[in-house]
Amino acid sequence: MKLEIWHMKYQMIKFKKIIIFLSVLSLAFELDVFQIAGSGIKLWMLAVIASGLILLWDLYKKGFTWLKQSKILWLGAGLVFFSGLGILNSPQKVFSAKQLIILIALVILGVFLELNIKKYRRFVYFGLIAGILINSLYAIYQNVAFNFGWPNFEIMAARPNGFFPEPDWLGIYLALGLAPFLVSLSFNLPLSPLLAKEGKKSLSSPYKEEVSPWRGRGLLIYIFTLLALTALTITVARASWLALIAEMGIILLTSVYFTFVIPSKSALVGRVEKSLKQTKRDPSTALGMTIKPGLFKTTLIFISLVLISLIAINLFHLSRFNIPDRFRSIFFREHVITVAENPATGESLKINLEEIEQYRAQGYRIKENYVGDENVASREEKFTGAWEIIRQHFVLGSGLGITLIATNYEHNANNLFLEWWASAGIGGLLMIAGILLYLLGKGLLLLKTKPVEAALVLAGTAGFIIVNLFNASIFLAFAWFYLAWLLVNSNIEYQKSK
Repeated sequence: MKLEIWHMKYQMIKFKKIIIFLSVLSLAFELDVFQIAGSGIKLWMLAVIASGLILLWDLYKKGFTWLKQSKILWLGAGLVFFSGLGILNSPQKVFSAKQLIILIALVILGVFLELNIKKYRRFVYFGLIAGILINSLYAIYQNVAFNFGWPNFEIMAARPNGFFPEPDWLGIYLALGLAPFLVSLSFNLPLSPLLAKEGKKSLSSPYKEEVSPWRGRGLLIYIFTLLALTALTITVARASWLALIAEMGIILLTSVYFTFVIPSKSALVGRVEKSLKQTKRDPSTALGMTIKPGLFKTTLIFISLVLISLIAINLFHLSRFNIPDRFRSIFFREHVITVAENPATGESLKINLEEIEQYRAQGYRIKENYVGDENVASREEKFTGAWEIIRQHFVLGSGLGITLIATNYEHNANNLFLEWWASAGIGGLLMIAGILLYLLGKGLLLLKTKPVEAALVLAGTAGFIIVNLFNASIFLAFAWFYLAWLLVNSNIEYQKSK
């Protein structure tokens, strides 16, 4: 009897590991796989069914005390409550109610992942690595196929979208998903702690193995990051570019803090002495190979990643866009457009990238001109429209999907905070802003003791905020996983050795 019970528990754990891996992997595929009653069904929605059943089983075995540890649960409950109130003001209550059901499903998935990331960290990262790798390779293929006239399935010309509905969403996935690997390269952190069984070790614990990004497993992490960075660059998702730059900057600042600030504090003397006894190294390296040498090396790694990526894109013609010009447009609100000029009449017209060869064959001169960035004007119009919706129902909001309803289902607010305010009122805005401020506060606290977690939480939260200033990832499943991942890494207590 005992053997049967043990076997059943073993099978349950094995099943849970598979579901966790598949759940995280499913976040890389935001395209509909089939339709039910006119509604698109995505892979992560199928994962919600399995994860929901596992949650019910765990709740039965462990009780509500275990479940209420989840911060995503309380965040989700608050957002569902305020969104429900907003439906009272929705002009299309049925549509808003359907959106609410999707939100509940996302909360269930987020709770499931949050409660299992610590214990099954290995399978979480396996799923993340697989998803990033598949999307990166497919995104590069899409642009290569575009250049050769092959089937490429791109939603926007020369801007790969991978397995996402649009390039900006792929950009969000890659920019945020790269955060742990950038930290790994910065802190000489091998994949072993990220993929450690049962999450027994703190990421900031000392490790016997130093990983170099120029050889062995460190080189694999570097190549993987370079591949994903190249895919991110050719998406031309500028908000995601900014998020990645912010992540790199914060990781660098964390390296500066632990290189110059922490060693000067007397509170660290005991730790240095202990490290010296264990490693018998010079005091300059006694803080561990994962911290002291990080500043110069991190700078070199990040610069080399960007430069090699840009060189590869130009060398292999992976993008029709002028990448430096697109980056410049972020700050100067103008960019280069392609025009075809009739040599006989002097008439010029703006053309799409895929039309260049067609007009050139007809004798047109192909030129590039600087014009104001229409995307900036478009986003400003969306922000203004969202604010007008907010003003109508300032306190309660107007229900989920209200910005889609108001624009005849063309676009949302393109800003997470405006979207929540318009949908769930001031309560929804305070909930999402509160959880992000909480994460930033926890990240700053972690600076005192745990450099890796501090870099992960601060860089990840900053990246999340930046991409959502120009996008609204309410219904992006990966965004909910990412919040859960940040919350787990921000939890100081779970990282302490038992």
